[in-house]
Amino acid sequence: MSKAYFHNYKSKNEINNKKIFSEVYNKNKKAVVDINILLNRVKLEEKNQAKRKIIFFSLTILALSLFGTFVVIIK
Repeated sequence: MSKAYFHNYKSKNEINNKKIFSEVYNKNKKAVVDINILLNRVKLEEKNQAKRKIIFFSLTILALSLFGTFVVIIK
C-alpha cells in the first residue's frame, strides 16, 4: 500500500518498504509575463488550426472525388 509524507519541502513515498525521496519545488514564485507574447501565441495557434481544417477538408474532398471517379470507371 502506498503512503506519502510531506515535510520540509520534500516528498517521501513509501511503497512496499521502498522509500522514494523527491524534492518539491516552490510554485509560489512570480514570473514576469508579457501579454503580447501570449496574444501572439494565441493568434498563431488559431492560424495553424485554420490551416489544419482547410487541409483536412481538402483531403477529404479529394478522397471522395477519387473514390467517385474510381467507382465510375469500374462501372
